[in-house]
Amino acid sequence: MNFRRQPNPNRNHPSFCPYCAGTDLFPDDEDDFAWKCQECLRIFSVRFHGQDDAPVAPAPAVSSNEALQRSLARRGHTTAPKA
Repeated sequence: MNFRRQPNPNRNHPSFCPYCAGTDLFPDDEDDFAWKCQECLRIFSVRFHGQDDAPVAPAPAVSSNEALQRSLARRGHTTAPKA
């Protein structure tokens, strides 16, 4: 067995084995996404399939100063206190 190979930038690193919850995991040669658990000797793959776009785009963030002014206005203040 060879556990030394070039890292795959697309490989997700699992924290534990999905079968036995073991943490002694090593990359396997089965495919580019395979991991081998040294505790239960199972081989499994971890793949990230992506994420759907949000149904509504988030509003752009306001500046820190604008956020402070809005917060003060909600509490009945008209200007920021002098530092």
